[in-house]
Amino acid sequence: MIRYFIIKNKLGLHARPAARLAELASKFDAEIKIDKNNVKADAKSIVDLLHLACQFGDKIRLEVSGKDAEVAVSAISKWIEEELGDLTTN
Repeated sequence: MIRYFIIKNKLGLHARPAARLAELASKFDAEIKIDKNNVKADAKSIVDLLHLACQFGDKIRLEVSGKDAEVAVSAISKWIEEELGDLTTN
């Protein structure tokens, strides 16, 4: 399953949201990748996510496969859309 997103957090996908995303992704029995400009990162790895250097306005691709793919896409999509943008004030 594939979904596309634009980073809406003014600080981008910095350490705090990367840690939260990795924690969320780790809950699922699925392979979860984030792709930016054809560079893929394991969404369960904070280091991989930070390596992407996602900034405000960047387009990313969420690619999920495996047993929990449908549930994972739903949960991560919701998190990106509803919570990632709010982390700048936390």
